[in-house]
Amino acid sequence: MLPTPHATCPSYASHLLAKEATLRALLNSYLRETGCHDPRHAAPGLASSLLDAGEPIRVPLPQGELIGTLRYFSLSGQHRFGSAFYLRDERGRVVPLDMQDIIQRLLEALSTPGADNTHELRLWDMRDKIHNSFTRMASHLDDFRRRHAGETPSAPDFIGAEQSLYLGHPFHPFPKCSQGVERRVFDDFSPERGARFRLHYLAVRRDLLVEAWLEAPDTGLADEVLEAARERLGKRHVDYAVLPMHPWQADYLLPQPDVRPLLDAGLLVDLGILGPLAHATSSVRSVWVPETGHGYKLPLQVRITNLIRENTLEQSRRTLDAARVIHHLHDDLESDAFRVVMETGYRTLDGDHPALAAHRVPAFTVICRPMPAEAREACVVASLLEPYPGEDEPKLIAAIRQGAGCEPDLHRWFAAYLEVAMVPILEVLARTGVSFEAHLQNTQLRLEGGWPRTLFVRDLEGVSLDRERVTGAAWWPGLGIAADSPLLYPAEVAWQRTQYYFFVNHLGGVVHALASHLGVDEGEFWRLAGERLARLREAPDPRLAGYAEELLQADHWPAKANFLSCFRQRGDTPLFIDVINPIKRAR
Repeated sequence: MLPTPHATCPSYASHLLAKEATLRALLNSYLRETGCHDPRHAAPGLASSLLDAGEPIRVPLPQGELIGTLRYFSLSGQHRFGSAFYLRDERGRVVPLDMQDIIQRLLEALSTPGADNTHELRLWDMRDKIHNSFTRMASHLDDFRRRHAGETPSAPDFIGAEQSLYLGHPFHPFPKCSQGVERRVFDDFSPERGARFRLHYLAVRRDLLVEAWLEAPDTGLADEVLEAARERLGKRHVDYAVLPMHPWQADYLLPQPDVRPLLDAGLLVDLGILGPLAHATSSVRSVWVPETGHGYKLPLQVRITNLIRENTLEQSRRTLDAARVIHHLHDDLESDAFRVVMETGYRTLDGDHPALAAHRVPAFTVICRPMPAEAREACVVASLLEPYPGEDEPKLIAAIRQGAGCEPDLHRWFAAYLEVAMVPILEVLARTGVSFEAHLQNTQLRLEGGWPRTLFVRDLEGVSLDRERVTGAAWWPGLGIAADSPLLYPAEVAWQRTQYYFFVNHLGGVVHALASHLGVDEGEFWRLAGERLARLREAPDPRLAGYAEELLQADHWPAKANFLSCFRQRGDTPLFIDVINPIKRAR
């Protein structure tokens, strides 16, 4: 059962905020994935005194209907609910529901008992992950309150934004779930706790090493790390390369019985924890080292949301293939308004080496991500759209106000945002066939005088290429990318991914944050997006015009069904559903 602390408990406010966020994500995910785009319906027979202020809602369930109130209706589905919920059963009886009741009934409504006797196990697994996410979220919120008691929050900087994403994905059933093997303590490494720590380093003998780079090796290792390796290895240091590891991963992995022989044989040399401090970023397993300006996407044997976060060889090759394409197309892709944070290579162990179990390779693979100086002036958009705990105003508003020195006109600001975000995303796809996974946690925004200046896209593993467009280009053969590269997709799939990751996930989040802050209908901002698309519809490039036309006229856009995908264990191959086109609906 979920804890229900007494009102005098210091963490009560954090408990309530985590409960509200958890139920909101669950209900909105359920409504979206069951095709209920507007749950507002009168609830006859229920005394109004039982309900919170707001519009009454009724959500059909297999054994009746869930009744509550809506405090804010969102065209993109990010509704805000009252705190009181009830179940009206098939006989018309009305009973109050607590959080645990709602979770159980939503899970039962989505589940389908199978013949393989796994139904109850999946229900238990989902409840466990939701509980994990809830308790971790409440704990992180409480930690924030203790660390910042009495402070007035200000606009975040780069690392402040990375470490203040407390609520996470608004359409995920357990956005803050973090389950490590053997349930070993992980809080000390959580970005929400302001985590800073030194990395653990290994020296890898070169006959066990596999690496690939965009150009020359670019590990970004600090001088003191390289010097420590030279001192430890002596004359042998030329036969080794240095591999950074997350300290949690090293503590788990190095004592394993199939890894110890590699250390005993000198194929690996444990250099220990050393070097400059690294900061955990919003994805948890990616870190940034301010002293060197370098970042690493590190493997972690930890289930974060729904997946174990290791770096498979396929993912690493996919990332480097994307880097090669983006490097080659630099002039066609980047501008002052739109930039890509590159990943320059990876370093790992050789799965074909007789001393190594091949399944261990993803647990050692490190992807290198040097951070351009301009990106260190930008903030992850997902965090900007969240308020600080206990506040109502998104961090973005404080950042705009601080830069502009006045209260901003958010409609004008949004029109400017479209020029650095929506327009380049569509132009790049039309011109090159490159589609970015530009969701809110994969993008950073740099402001200048409070106004949108540059959007940075990161995490190249999510790039997808229109197979027909790129493989038919004259430059393609020269890049040496395999014909079956996982980067290549049919044109309609690359376009679907752009529609979901940018328009549904990213733009939907920005619109909701601005509109709900002003207390206005989201349609005001979707109409502005529609007006800009209408001008793009007149573009001389027929592909660009076609994309704009489809976005304006389609009845539905594609969205990832996270709730159903998690329930059906489809993390690597998520399900997609249709959601109503908010631009068309706003008109």
